[in-house]
Amino acid sequence: MQESQRIAAIVIEKVLGGSNLDKAFEYVAKDLKEFENKAQTKAITYGVLRNMAQSNYLINSLVKNKIDNRLVESLLHVALFQLSQSTHSEFTIVNQAVKASKKIDFRKSNFVNAVLRNYLRNKKVLTKDLQNNQETKFNYPNWWINKVKIQYKNDWTDILNIGNNHPPLTIRINKRKIDVKSYTKLLENENILFTKLTREGLILKNSLNVEDIPGFENGLFSVQDFGAQLTSELLDLKENHLVLDACGAPGGKTTAILENCNVKLISLDKSFLRANKIKENLSRLKLKAKVIATALDEKNKWWDKNQFDRILLDVPCSASGIVRRHVDIKWLRRPGDFDKFAKNQLDMLNNAWPLLKPKGKLLYVTCSIFKEENQDVISIFCKLQGNAIRRDLKFPKDIYHIKNQLIPSINHDGLYYEILEKK
Repeated sequence: MQESQRIAAIVIEKVLGGSNLDKAFEYVAKDLKEFENKAQTKAITYGVLRNMAQSNYLINSLVKNKIDNRLVESLLHVALFQLSQSTHSEFTIVNQAVKASKKIDFRKSNFVNAVLRNYLRNKKVLTKDLQNNQETKFNYPNWWINKVKIQYKNDWTDILNIGNNHPPLTIRINKRKIDVKSYTKLLENENILFTKLTREGLILKNSLNVEDIPGFENGLFSVQDFGAQLTSELLDLKENHLVLDACGAPGGKTTAILENCNVKLISLDKSFLRANKIKENLSRLKLKAKVIATALDEKNKWWDKNQFDRILLDVPCSASGIVRRHVDIKWLRRPGDFDKFAKNQLDMLNNAWPLLKPKGKLLYVTCSIFKEENQDVISIFCKLQGNAIRRDLKFPKDIYHIKNQLIPSINHDGLYYEILEKK
């Protein structure tokens, strides 16, 4: 266990330093490759980040002076999380954490031992204190909690709690290759439990590697959140439409569009590596689109001046609606970030708009729950562009939403959709 604790602590230390979780895992990729218990390490890391407000409170309560080694502090986060969850015997957790601390800084092992044993002596009182503190009760920064409270007076507790749950494993059946009824028989034959959603969506109840789900190599399905699966339908696609997916990676929405309708599609992404991911997904599903590794910008030098019938603009955002999938987000975001995101989102709308035909439609999408990136951006854009008309959207019955905002639920993430038609 000590090696799981040590590697998890390194990842946590990187996140505390401002790195996102994916890059932090890349940093320890070699250690993980050579280590047998990768699943345990990742489970610990995700658990710590989901509950970091609690372990942070405990460290502040148990340690008088600032810890000068952030990796040792990260190890305490790991061990305190494990002790609070009772995943193993208390003796084992403490003993293994002390051994792990010796590999980090031998001089700090007595300190780590003292802090953890002090926690165990006062566990009952400290656990009670956690429930009397808003930040530690919900495991989000106070500013985030208050923001959700203000914007969602009736749903705020559910939104926060959903964000701390494990996300569902949701797939989209490739109806070009197999119908839903036939595919569900494949799952039943493998004793894989599922919940059927509207149209091509299924939530799998078994914990599986994607490669082990029937039909992965044959392109019978794609992993995609149910809320994100709505894109191709909301675009109101017609045969032979010229379509732009302006932020295409990793390719989930690009491939969903092509599965739904015979269109001519261009998919952009500013990252060469991420553009290659789109190509990989297209290849697996035997679908065709033109993929260009470039950014949507003011000049759009890649564009041949043929205007598009439909544009999908899935813009970079705070990711506040998918925090259960990206557990580091709530600790990396800052209150001032939203102005920066909103400015970029407005710029991208302005850069995409000239590419759209008159009577064409642009679908604006974020995975945010905050209005600064959603309703506010669209309102400003429509004031700037006198030829943009906001059209009504209709959602399936198993989508929980308030107007155009999908509220995070057991079925789907928190996405925002807006359809704009050009006069």
